[in-house]
Amino acid sequence: MKKRWFWFVLALIVLFPFQSSFANQAVKEVGKGSFSLQYPPIDFDNIGDPGYADQQKEPPETIYRTDRVEGPMPTNRWWSSLAVDTYANNHYPHPFSVRQNEKGLNVFYDAPHNVVVHENSGAGTWHIVGAISTDFTIGHSNESNFNDAKVDDYGDWHVRSLAEKNQSSLAFTYGVGIPYIYAEYTGGHAVIDFPQNPQIWAQQGHIIGFSTHDNKQYAAFAPEGSNWETNGQQWENPSEFISVAKLPNTDAETLALFAEHAYSVVRETRADYAVNHETNEVKTTYSANTEAVAGGDNGTLLALYPHQYRHLSSGDLVDGLNLFTIRGDMKLIEGSEFETSLTYTGVLPSLPNAGIDTDRLSGYLHEARNDYPTGQDTYELGKYLGKLSNLAPLADQLGEQELGDEFREELQGHLEDWLRSTDENNAIKGENLFYYNENWGTLLGYHAAHGSAVRINDHHFHYGYFVKAAAEVARANPDWAQDDEWGGMVNELIRDFAADREDPMYPYLRMFDPYSGHSWADGLATFDSGNNQESSSEAMHAWTNLILWAEATNDQELLDRAIYLYTTEMSAINEYFFDVYDEIHPPEYGPEIVTINWGGKMDHATWWNSGAVEKYAINWLPIHGGALYLGHHPEYVERAYQALKQTNGSEDWNWWSNMVWSYRALTDPNDAQRQMEQRIDDYTEFDPGDETIIERGSTKAQTYQWITSLASLGQVNPEITANIPTYAVFNKDGESVYVAYNYDDEARTVLFSDGHEATVDGNSYYVSQEGSGPPPTNPPEEPEEPGDDGNVIERGDFTVSIEQSQSDRVITFTPNTPARYVDLHYRINNGNQENVRMQLENGKWFLMLPDVENKSLSFRFTYEKDGPQYESEWFTYP
Repeated sequence: MKKRWFWFVLALIVLFPFQSSFANQAVKEVGKGSFSLQYPPIDFDNIGDPGYADQQKEPPETIYRTDRVEGPMPTNRWWSSLAVDTYANNHYPHPFSVRQNEKGLNVFYDAPHNVVVHENSGAGTWHIVGAISTDFTIGHSNESNFNDAKVDDYGDWHVRSLAEKNQSSLAFTYGVGIPYIYAEYTGGHAVIDFPQNPQIWAQQGHIIGFSTHDNKQYAAFAPEGSNWETNGQQWENPSEFISVAKLPNTDAETLALFAEHAYSVVRETRADYAVNHETNEVKTTYSANTEAVAGGDNGTLLALYPHQYRHLSSGDLVDGLNLFTIRGDMKLIEGSEFETSLTYTGVLPSLPNAGIDTDRLSGYLHEARNDYPTGQDTYELGKYLGKLSNLAPLADQLGEQELGDEFREELQGHLEDWLRSTDENNAIKGENLFYYNENWGTLLGYHAAHGSAVRINDHHFHYGYFVKAAAEVARANPDWAQDDEWGGMVNELIRDFAADREDPMYPYLRMFDPYSGHSWADGLATFDSGNNQESSSEAMHAWTNLILWAEATNDQELLDRAIYLYTTEMSAINEYFFDVYDEIHPPEYGPEIVTINWGGKMDHATWWNSGAVEKYAINWLPIHGGALYLGHHPEYVERAYQALKQTNGSEDWNWWSNMVWSYRALTDPNDAQRQMEQRIDDYTEFDPGDETIIERGSTKAQTYQWITSLASLGQVNPEITANIPTYAVFNKDGESVYVAYNYDDEARTVLFSDGHEATVDGNSYYVSQEGSGPPPTNPPEEPEEPGDDGNVIERGDFTVSIEQSQSDRVITFTPNTPARYVDLHYRINNGNQENVRMQLENGKWFLMLPDVENKSLSFRFTYEKDGPQYESEWFTYP
């Protein structure tokens, strides 16, 4: 491998092993790795960019939270600015839009007439913008100048803020999916200020229904006996509690329904998941615990997003009561709990090599040995780690074990460098390390990039690549992944961005929003449009890699968590980024993708000055064994491809061409192959400054293998599942093709939901031949002869002969290319299936079945070819 600097670093690791006669008290040892407990002495020698240098700082020191909020502080939430700013920037607890200030809470919501679709043709950008203004402000009768607002409590999808000054306090509770805002007071009572006089359409003393100047409907509720005083633009209520609801209409029945639940304050919100590994069903139970502040506890109303009600499995929607949001209508459910059901569709370490030219792929793999990292921060190095991780299994499948090991050795060297925070002298390093910031409860990697340290941004994006690399090393070397080796530090990274609920050091699922169904990339969310996420595909990449790591390390709890994250985020991406059902994005919005989803807007734009391809492909990359979800809705894929082609004006993609070819291969691999063949070999040498043909985080080798293999395997079919996490099913010309990878050392029987059964050898791929299926339950009434002469079967990959010797039969399997193993699966007289490894002699595989004279035989073969495992159809004899 032509990377002298890398081998120099590796030599240092060998010459100066990480042992010391004394312990560094500023370091936490984790197996053979460690992380720093103090901010490291950053190495700025090679940093000439002041902006990049600023990226190497720490997050803000001040956290606005009360003493009630203990433990690691959640970040990357829709409400995170509440913990960062004096009061908070705009945030979007749909169906509301709110902002804290010194007086209280500004309340607003988007109606259809507030949403603007804007195209900037010069920049090639589009924006779906929801307005942010003030319909009214909920304030305090005795205090109009609070010093700040702090996080006082939170749950999976709600937050409680608290403003205090002198003897006065004002607490607000609100959350996504909660159509109420609850206000609780000490030292005073409720005040609502309007910028313009509202219209009152229902006045019941303590309950009042009103519309704003632009005809948006609300209701305000106080306990019985506390009546509203409406004095033009300022209203008061003597109560120390009120709630305000967003209403879908002004009907008396609707007001009565909202009034019934208006006094049950949401105190706890949880989304609990369960994974059924036999059916691949992922159930999520959403529950809100409430406390009655007046009358009895009648539970609450919850507003469901499209990705929730489309998959609702328990709970009844209230007919006709929909609440408009920029993310589509939310539908109401009466009660404090509902359940959704999704299907996990499988991931793979990589696609199997199928239909490829082995010499050509080998050549591309050897070319990739000259690639090198485009940076030494957590993202640029991460992308390089992801690249190598995709190449190693392709080399293994070719039988080029030495090359696969070479890729993994480099992965291992980079990982062990970063996962150890001290140098050969046991001093904390100035780069290539992780530091635990106790204030925020987060693990920060240095050098950092894209706000990953100062804003706690993108940890699932960056660290997901590290986990990918670790999972690939562990696939071939499980001992490396033990907790007392290097696995402990890998798990530390995972805990940072995807911790379980009871973790004492890291917040629960830092990056993921359980109610919105997707991740938020920004740690602090201090933007007018709330929080955001651009590269949804890199989030899916992170969850894929957790699945692979969990399989490689046999971590069942992490596996369930990762499958939940992968499956749920996929459902939200299909709705809000892709709009596969064509129900959410406004008709006048031109593109077929939203590139950045915000709380308060949707952008077809990137964080850098980008072309047409990048605005689509940033939500496709990286291509990997968990990216097949991109092809689950082929009608949408075709729609998106044609829209991009029209915008671009031709098939000359100008930038990231291989990303477009790879996406095109999901529905039309022949066209993708045609485009690829025209340009791929114009890319002769790795050049990170020129990504016209190959995006810098990918390679010719993987591009060729992905497109060619999909041409052989067919269109991904998410309707058929399997009782193994690492699988995929394809449809090739109307026939199912089954793929699975077995991380176990021993062979494993895999059952697919359509009845197909496969025996998958340990640490191996399985690929069924076209047309294979479950064994026949009864032999044919008039069985066909196996071959033209009755004793010979000829197929494209092999020839089988059957010889009868008295009461015995000898079955010979001759592969057209050498096979490392061949297994025979057979039934005699429709009895139990037997599975036997055949014996090799002179390139042919033999097995003798004794005492089978006058008995029917049903049989098939599992065999290795150039790495992947294939399966023949079933045959009968005689």
